[in-house]
Amino acid sequence: MLVGLICLPSLAAPVWGQETSGFGGVQSLGFSVSYSPDSSHILIGDAGQRRIWTAGAEYTHLLRQLQIFRLDYEASLMPFFLESDPTVTGTFFTVDGATFNMPQSPVRVVRVDHGPVGTVSTGSGSPTPLYALFGRENSYAVAVCPLGGRINALPRSRIQPSFAVDLGFIASARDLPIDQSSQFNFTFAMGPGIQFFPDARTSLRIEYIYRHISNAGLGAQNPGIDQGVVRLTVSRHR
Repeated sequence: MLVGLICLPSLAAPVWGQETSGFGGVQSLGFSVSYSPDSSHILIGDAGQRRIWTAGAEYTHLLRQLQIFRLDYEASLMPFFLESDPTVTGTFFTVDGATFNMPQSPVRVVRVDHGPVGTVSTGSGSPTPLYALFGRENSYAVAVCPLGGRINALPRSRIQPSFAVDLGFIASARDLPIDQSSQFNFTFAMGPGIQFFPDARTSLRIEYIYRHISNAGLGAQNPGIDQGVVRLTVSRHR
């Protein structure tokens, strides 16, 4: 990763300071927010029903521009990374229309299962099914993606299709997404978007990306998170 960061300035040097035609300029600084309302097994992640909000800054630098596309280096810093995880907060059972709750300290779980988790004997015949009570807990982290790239088609158009790939890591105060996983996770994201240029110096981009989060075996457990993410970025270019 460090070798890649050292080499990137030299890759960008041939276009630095040159006049570029079309929209996008040579470099940009933007503000980006993203949201994912859920998680499921898309490719390799198993942790379900995670919600994640992020906010931060994005930097891009032109590496190559041709007639029909441009390639940019991309990096981002997300000091606000909020993850909402499902928890088991207790159990309950129902007898003769009355519900009895048995609370416990919240425990984050990989998946939410609404089926019976056991039985309880109430002295009234056959065992009564026992179900889990669910809640949610928030965890905060910081995400950094120093290695990324973006391809934009039609660089001379005000509306440009794009595709991005981002690689980075997430550091948190406690294990994510469950206990006994890891406070340090890696992240990989990729997906298409559309970038709009109301003028030569300003752009608005909306994307739908696939994001995977994993500790790569650093923790005792590694359920991983797969998500579809909506990301919105406003940038200034020069």
